[in-house]
Amino acid sequence: MADKEDRQVKQITGFISEVKVDNDWGRNGVVWPDMASAEAAARDLFWRWMLTTDYRAVEVAEEPNRPSWDEWVADRGLPARSVSL
Repeated sequence: MADKEDRQVKQITGFISEVKVDNDWGRNGVVWPDMASAEAAARDLFWRWMLTTDYRAVEVAEEPNRPSWDEWVADRGLPARSVSL
């Protein structure tokens, strides 16, 4: 019985990257397993977008849906820095 109660009390914690554009914080559905990964992803997005003014990582009670940033980059490479139109 105690084991079931313990599972109900514990929340799955993940971290979401946010960037600030026009004084509003925006996010997507990517949930990272640790703060460092969410900060790295937010920093990467901050430097790729032109209208961002700040970035941060926020703790959320959601299950992570990505591996760490380092694992993600090792598997897929860094996101593209520019797009040809």
